[in-house]
Amino acid sequence: MMKHDESNKLINKSEKLEDFETIRLQSHQNPTKPFRFFSSADCLSKNPIVYRRRDFFKVSLLRGHYIVHYGDESIKAIGCSLSFFSPLVPYTIKQLEQEENAGYMIFTELYYDTYFKQGIRHSPLFNKESKPIFLLDQKQEEEVKAIFLKIEQQEKSDYLFKDDLIRNLLSELMHYANTLQPAIERHYAHSSKERLHSVFNELLDRQFPVVAGQHQQLRTAGDFAETLNVHVNYLNRILKEMTGKSTSAILYERLLREAIILLKHTTWSVSEIAYSLGFKDVSHFNHFFRKHAHATPSHFRN
Repeated sequence: MMKHDESNKLINKSEKLEDFETIRLQSHQNPTKPFRFFSSADCLSKNPIVYRRRDFFKVSLLRGHYIVHYGDESIKAIGCSLSFFSPLVPYTIKQLEQEENAGYMIFTELYYDTYFKQGIRHSPLFNKESKPIFLLDQKQEEEVKAIFLKIEQQEKSDYLFKDDLIRNLLSELMHYANTLQPAIERHYAHSSKERLHSVFNELLDRQFPVVAGQHQQLRTAGDFAETLNVHVNYLNRILKEMTGKSTSAILYERLLREAIILLKHTTWSVSEIAYSLGFKDVSHFNHFFRKHAHATPSHFRN
């Protein structure tokens, strides 16, 4: 069972974009602002921002040596790279050697779509098939840095219509990226089994913390296998090799942990918890919890 302070931290850890200013910058101004720009100084802080749900878009400009695990691939970026990330694809960035970080920006879909007729998800940069990571030469780096600088300056300004300018600059940056060739060098230091395991964990993490009244999207081993585009038996075999546990066992452990957190640290009813965790009804949830926790949800809570 998780310690009380650890469980409480998890359940209260919101993944909404508006909380970044409060948590990251210790500021309580404009808590619902749908756009954030983080400068090089922010990126080099000893307290890095942790993305868990990634329910927003991100654009970053990095210089150094990185491995970007994007979906089911690992892409090596050496030098200056411009990257676009959407909520559709899980990703992590492993820093091997950092030379400079020009910054990055995060924003909601609504922030962009309310200004342009065509939604951002229609952009080639943000579909599931593309790998929108671009290695820049010196001239391209200077041009992209100039756009980043303009966005940063506008974000800090008091100009009444600065968001219109930022969205135009963001659109310009996206159009510029569409003229570039994406990075094609794949990094094979991680085996396909390790990548599958890593992406599975990413997908699993993205399911939590759950939202009240919102049914969990991926619940069964088959759901995860379909999303990962592999046969469920293959996924089960790889996870068994990597962890010693079956896919179902890993999912059951995580569901039990999240159920315990919700029972201890929320006022949700047992039926609300059952629905949010993806169970068909309360009786199935009660049976699952009693089998794995050796107590009913109501008895455990009391």
